[in-house]
Amino acid sequence: MKTHLLTFAAITGTMMLASSLQSAPGSGGTMAMRDVATHNELSASLRMAQQSDPIRLLGPPAGKSDEDPSLRNSSRDLIKESTVVCFNGSLTLVPKRAVLFIPEHLKDRIGVKPKQEVKTWRNFLPANRGWIRTLEVSRDQAMGYAPISKATLDAMQQGNSMIVATFKAGPISVLPMKTEEELEKLAEDGVIKAN
Repeated sequence: MKTHLLTFAAITGTMMLASSLQSAPGSGGTMAMRDVATHNELSASLRMAQQSDPIRLLGPPAGKSDEDPSLRNSSRDLIKESTVVCFNGSLTLVPKRAVLFIPEHLKDRIGVKPKQEVKTWRNFLPANRGWIRTLEVSRDQAMGYAPISKATLDAMQQGNSMIVATFKAGPISVLPMKTEEELEKLAEDGVIKAN
C-alpha cells in the first residue's frame, strides 16, 4: 500500500513539474539547460577563492598547533581507575573505592576473568541482586566531607553481600573522610558549609 502511494506521489509530482515548465512565460515549453563548468573555469574559481581566503589573513594559529590534544590526558586508563566485578559470564566496571565491603567468600568475583560479557551497571545489578547490595550515599559522603554512620558501617560488616556505594543509582567512589583541619579549611574557602 505504501509503495503504491509513493509511486502515485512521484507520478503526480512529475506531471505537475512538467505542466509548470510548459506554462512558464518565455520558456517555450522546454526546460532551460546550462553548460557544465569546464576544468579551466573550475580551476580559475578555486584560484580566486584561495587568493581571497580570509583564514589566510589571520596569521599563525595561537597555542600549540603541532601538539595532538588527544594525547594530553593519555595517561588515564579506565581499567586502572575501576574495580572489575565478574560473575556468571558477565562483568561490569565500578569506580575505585565504590566497593565499600566485600565478604571473604565473594572476593573471587573481583578482577578480570576470561570470556566475560561486558555489561553496564544498570544491566549487571538486577541480575546479581542476590549478592550485591547498594548503599545510597550523599555527595558530601562521597567527597569525604560527611561520615557514613557507624550503624551503617557495622551492618555492612555483619552482612554477607558485597556493598557498592551509589549516588542517584549509579556507582560512585567514596573518598576517605577528611580530617577536622581539612574540613575547616574547606569551610573557610567556601567549598562546604561550616558546621
